[in-house]
Amino acid sequence: MPITFAATIALLPLWSMIERRYGIESVGHSGPADWCFWAVFGVYLCLAGIISIGVRRRTGADPSTRSARSG
Repeated sequence: MPITFAATIALLPLWSMIERRYGIESVGHSGPADWCFWAVFGVYLCLAGIISIGVRRRTGADPSTRSARSG
């Protein structure tokens, strides 16, 4: 969570641009809107999943193939 919080705050210029260009409420008096935090968190989870799958495939640590080989 701290990574996504820092990333959301760092992307404040992007949220401001989205608000100006598209009229979507993105930045309030207390910082980015809740949906901005959720969007960054979702992107973070997707990237973490993709990286995890890539690492498993490279190292051969796929649990589904491990049980088939050992039997």
